[in-house]
Amino acid sequence: MQLTGKVFVITGAESGIGKAAAVACAQAGAHIVAAGLNADALIRCVAELCDANGANVAIAVPTDVRIEAQVEALFKKAQTHFGGIDGVLANAGIIGTKSPAIDGGRKVWDEVMEVNLTGTYLTIMAAAKILIAQGRGGSLMATGSSSALRTVPGLMAYAASKGAVHTMMQALAVELGPYKIRVNTLVPGTTETDATRALPGRYLEEVAKTLPMLEVVQPEELGRYVAFAFSDALPHLTGSLLKCDAGRTIA
Repeated sequence: MQLTGKVFVITGAESGIGKAAAVACAQAGAHIVAAGLNADALIRCVAELCDANGANVAIAVPTDVRIEAQVEALFKKAQTHFGGIDGVLANAGIIGTKSPAIDGGRKVWDEVMEVNLTGTYLTIMAAAKILIAQGRGGSLMATGSSSALRTVPGLMAYAASKGAVHTMMQALAVELGPYKIRVNTLVPGTTETDATRALPGRYLEEVAKTLPMLEVVQPEELGRYVAFAFSDALPHLTGSLLKCDAGRTIA
């Protein structure tokens, strides 16, 4: 998982999977451009990365991925500060309100799609244009979900948005292959994050009971998976759904 000298933009880096990926990539030698909505949490994340790995290992760029101008400014800052990029993890996303599909309404649908699908699209497209212009390949990754493969009641908009992300990334893998740009999707199972802990009831405990391993996934192992996929260890890994779901999709 050697990433020495490489530069990765990670959205949704304030906590959960995004922060875990930033930590693992920095430990492997990469520079990190940490993006997200919560500026204070981003600053804390970057401070931790710099304390552990060196003063200039990471920068924080508050970004709303729904706004194209902010996404463009994010990547311009990455280029200005570090001289270029080697890849991106488009991880920013929301679960949305958990409710029966017929009760969710257009508002929930639009909110989830705007962040999870449009925000991912804007992030990946901005990175792809830079990687093509640089001419040295690179790696694009988005966070999908096992809920797109085995959905659960009450999260229709979330499942639909992540399914669209899976398909979008596979289509891009075909188009960007000639540029030596690898395109993959991280597919977590139910993961213990701030968002899932906030779901009503004893959600994480109840899900864990249904899994073959009887445990939900931890962000840290997903972070290590991202670092491995970003590395040059598997130069032909592209178009893949990279599952780490504690067996959720086969249970």
